Amino acid sequence: MSLKRSIVAVDDSRIVLQSLEGILGDRYDFRGFSKVERALSYLEQFPPSLIILDIDMPEVNGYEMMEMIREREELRNIPILFLTSNNERDNVLKAAAYGVDDYAVKPIEKEILINKIEALLPE
Repeated sequence: MSLKRSIVAVDDSRIVLQSLEGILGDRYDFRGFSKVERALSYLEQFPPSLIILDIDMPEVNGYEMMEMIREREELRNIPILFLTSNNERDNVLKAAAYGVDDYAVKPIEKEILINKIEALLPE
């Protein structure tokens, strides 16, 4: 029996997290967090295979969260996918400059999201 690969998503919208759970929950070990502090605490205890971050969050934005993740040795090499409603050119360029592994815009089709995830997940 093979273990499911794990995905952690951080988004301030519980509706988005519920949607991701519905899309990803059968295929992956999925955990969604609306609070950055709780997500970081979980990540440190249970490093996942992939992290999905929203960019526009009220407490800590996705760029800041990505920096916090990359500062931690045990999390540094985990792929990060930004999943955001912001598709402005400057935002996409900024995400690339920060070194995000991929960028997707909400709403996203299930098949596209899974394809992006599978491309990022380690073998």
